[in-house]
Amino acid sequence: MAHYRKLKADQSITGLLPAIIALSVVALASIFWGKMTGYKAMAGLILIFAILQYYAFSKVRSLSYFISATYILSFSLFLFFGSFDGMGFTNGEFSTVSKFLTFTTVFLLLWLIYLLVTRKTKWKGREVFELAAVPVDETSAGFTERPRPTGKIIYSKHDLLAYADFLKKNHVALPFVEGDKIFLVPVIMGREFSLLYRFRPTYLEKSWIAFSFGGDVSVHISKKDYLRYKDQLSFDRLCESMGDLFKEFLELFLNNEEVRIIDRLDALKVNLFT
Repeated sequence: MAHYRKLKADQSITGLLPAIIALSVVALASIFWGKMTGYKAMAGLILIFAILQYYAFSKVRSLSYFISATYILSFSLFLFFGSFDGMGFTNGEFSTVSKFLTFTTVFLLLWLIYLLVTRKTKWKGREVFELAAVPVDETSAGFTERPRPTGKIIYSKHDLLAYADFLKKNHVALPFVEGDKIFLVPVIMGREFSLLYRFRPTYLEKSWIAFSFGGDVSVHISKKDYLRYKDQLSFDRLCESMGDLFKEFLELFLNNEEVRIIDRLDALKVNLFT
């Protein structure tokens, strides 16, 4: 599917921050305390990242987060238990533990690369905002704070919870239950950290699609997300289109055609890292 991109290019480096922090810490430790300390500092920092990834996995329950966390853990253990000296591996040889951890780390890395190139690791919020904007050609007065009702749809509470779980595991949106509603928050790649790693994430000021257990659907698009669009699109029409999109996704899910949801999102071929 090819169409005019209505979102501005993403210039954020948020997704690179963990790597930047890790490399900075390792470089400083190596300069001031030597390479061995640098190895251990990297190992400790990577172990922290692994713990954070397992915490994220506990919320998302997707295969890609589990593989990522396990890969990072294996790499951390490799750095902790590898037979290093000041220049690298002692006598150029691997210990049995090092060999096992090397195999595990490389195997998981290759698996993770496969998940990356097949878009299984990607948060698809950007695709959601692009699809919602496809039928919106009108321009008008811009952003308003108020959520917009976008109609009703028939479903059971069980169906809605299963739908929310599907969107979460496939990195489309994160669900939050509040009262008699589920708020589905589309997550753009690189902006998942505040939702995944906070103990009590704030989400009501973000963009969301709310499904009540009674069948009512409403949409809120945040000002920050609205300003990602190149043009000043009709805000009411954009909210309506977003609601229609998630209602259509729900109908596909209920008809056991959820693969079509992922196909539509992936067909946009949005950059893997945005």
